[in-house]
Amino acid sequence: MSVRSLLDTAFAQPQVPGSRVGGTDFVPLESGAWKEFLFGPGVGPGRTGSWDRQMAVLWKRVVSECGVAQQLASKHNIDWDQAPHESKAVLALAGPDNVVVDVAAASLTSQRERWELERRFARIHRRLPMDLSGLVPADVGALRSGLLEERDFRTSTYQLERDRVGRWVRALSGTAAYLAAAHMVPAPLSLDVVTTAPLDEQTRAALRLPAPWSLITHDAVPLRAAEADDDELAALVEAGVCIGPEPVILGGLLAAQPDGRLDPTSGFLLISALDARGKRYWMLQPATYGDDHAGGRVLYGYAAQLAFARWTPPPVLPAPGPRPHSRSALGRIAASEAGRSGGFHGVRVLDFTPPPEDPPEERTAPAGARRPLEFGTWRRAHWKPGVRIGIRDSEGRLVGPVYKDGAVEGTTFTRERRFFPRTRIRRDLPLAPTTTVYELSNSTATPGR
Repeated sequence: MSVRSLLDTAFAQPQVPGSRVGGTDFVPLESGAWKEFLFGPGVGPGRTGSWDRQMAVLWKRVVSECGVAQQLASKHNIDWDQAPHESKAVLALAGPDNVVVDVAAASLTSQRERWELERRFARIHRRLPMDLSGLVPADVGALRSGLLEERDFRTSTYQLERDRVGRWVRALSGTAAYLAAAHMVPAPLSLDVVTTAPLDEQTRAALRLPAPWSLITHDAVPLRAAEADDDELAALVEAGVCIGPEPVILGGLLAAQPDGRLDPTSGFLLISALDARGKRYWMLQPATYGDDHAGGRVLYGYAAQLAFARWTPPPVLPAPGPRPHSRSALGRIAASEAGRSGGFHGVRVLDFTPPPEDPPEERTAPAGARRPLEFGTWRRAHWKPGVRIGIRDSEGRLVGPVYKDGAVEGTTFTRERRFFPRTRIRRDLPLAPTTTVYELSNSTATPGR
């Protein structure tokens, strides 16, 4: 499926799916709405500081981090740092004796063993659900291996210029995805993480990522939810945010600078949709950071979770036996609790405590209100800086007051940033009448890969 088809479908009416083409090729972006969603107003290919120049910076870095730059130097006497990365995509280089080295193929091949292993594990574990709901940490292998195909690892002549952008994006994102530490957001928090309110300046400045590359995944969230305002988001929540053929977001790929700070050069959104045959595809699509467009806000929301949230470490797998990569060994891992919990893929899971099943007691309108409220509302998920957290002793008891007299910062409490999921305000009142936005998914469609 082409990027153009994905984008056109996303901004079309959900009752009238846009035209789609088979395959997973990229084409130059021409849709104004899509460019704004991904890159912000007035940004597009071919301009100074645009997405392709930003991608070139990341491409230079990925080739070095996957070890191919060192191979170029030792085998072909090619200095990768001397290539004109900031001005163009360097997919192939000519070495001594006119030997042409396909840098993109070499970069992907450096990760081929892991790709093949994850693909085998995914086939043993289970087929992904059609609507990509109820994902478990072990499904990260199916999502990541599904980003690439066998043809991606073959060398290319690059004779057709229109194929170069797609080759470049897939080589960069596919290689980086396998260099990345994998993370998964539990299903109940997927919508909240994607639709988190914009971060304040201090919170953005404090972002520190846990690894040079971080891959974050979650259940499918419609693209429309990412750009919805508060009222539209409340309508989507009440309607159930059902997933149909329209494009969805499954996560993102983020980079960190050497000191751990967020690298805002560029990021990637993991986007999925159905083709005309009902088969599901997904791909990592470049996007820029920013508060003035939906894609940039989603990337910042992911970065905040990676920086400030608690993540459980990957579980320890059972002993693999003498043939750790055999089908029987992979089958035992897939059937084990540690395997389902992402131990095989090193997945870190967002530490999430579900809210109590019983809603809070109903409240009456406050006395002295100018006008009684008629409807309740939803408050968007958000990060709040400076939340007081009580200091506890070795037995888990508070050492002193947190808010009352006698509270001393650094002695009885500290301050942290805390994530607050979307909240129903005034549960005792009905929500305002809304119109259902999403249709139920087609249960008769062909299962995904």
